[in-house]
Amino acid sequence: MATQGSTIPERIARWKVISAGLKPLLTDMPHLADLHGQLEKVIAQSEELDARAEALKAESRAVNANRSALAKSGDDLRARLGASLQTTYGFKSEKLIEFGLQPRKARGRDKQPRVKKPAATTPSTTPATPAPQAGTPAPKPA
Repeated sequence: MATQGSTIPERIARWKVISAGLKPLLTDMPHLADLHGQLEKVIAQSEELDARAEALKAESRAVNANRSALAKSGDDLRARLGASLQTTYGFKSEKLIEFGLQPRKARGRDKQPRVKKPAATTPSTTPATPAPQAGTPAPKPA
């Protein structure tokens, strides 16, 4: 057998093999001529649809490439317009929200001074070296 797969091109290849092998025998087996003719039509239609599918696939890739290029262009234009609006209204202006841009948050010092917590370094709160467990040798002093 020519091919054993189940994909459409492999099936068409099998159809072509039987069609080509049967063609010289049609004079001896005229009762198969009608079926052979139908198979020839199916093969021709299948190949035509395969070619059309490939053309559509190529066109789809071209359309997707154009969409991607347009998306990049649109993002670039939006960024440039956003930068211009930020220059005009200021980076912190609430007016930017109207255009879908987030104003920058005010930065600076805290309103109230931060209180530093005293470091707790009393001997009672500092963890001592862990006591050796039973059956393990105690660490040697350095």
